[in-house]
Amino acid sequence: MSTIHPNATKEIDRAFDKFTGFQKEYCNHLRALIHKALPDVKEDWKWGPNFNVNGMVCGVWAFKKHVKINFFKGSLMSDKYNLFTDEENDKGNRSIDFTEHSLIDDDKLAEYLQEAAALNKQGVKVEKKSSVVDIPVELQRALNVNKGLKMYFDKMAPSHKREYASYINDAAQAETKERRVKKVIEMIIENRKMKEKMELKNKYRKR
Repeated sequence: MSTIHPNATKEIDRAFDKFTGFQKEYCNHLRALIHKALPDVKEDWKWGPNFNVNGMVCGVWAFKKHVKINFFKGSLMSDKYNLFTDEENDKGNRSIDFTEHSLIDDDKLAEYLQEAAALNKQGVKVEKKSSVVDIPVELQRALNVNKGLKMYFDKMAPSHKREYASYINDAAQAETKERRVKKVIEMIIENRKMKEKMELKNKYRKR
């Protein structure tokens, strides 16, 4: 089992104290709810505030327009109340976002926390997906002739590469594929994800 950060509570205190408005209120509310739902929980600090019961259960962080609670084994959870607001293609993460006008249902969220902690206690692990990505021929051709582009691409996570590949492969016509390859090349250089291009929600990010 991983070692708990010795100053985690103080780190979380400092982090949450820097927030204002609903972000601060919601982060503190979620923190209190986690302790209430999981009496044996331990506060930890890895990539930001997270909460540990036989391993990482969830993490909490505030962004400009929302507060996020991320469940590290969310892909294995039932999502009984359909609360999860995004997906992570290559890991177990699932998260719930709360905007300024969101209502936090303590009872439902407590069930999610208890289910997540139970998975850790049972020793259930998220199965890692293969890191091999089937690159479209059209994109591979562009990578072969541009070493700089290939260098940027090779450094990207497999999930991001799959997003690019799917975007290109979903085009039915050759002309459309070529246009999408050009867009993908621009995005690779800008280090942008396809999900951002498609205006989907960002993944849980570390501090």
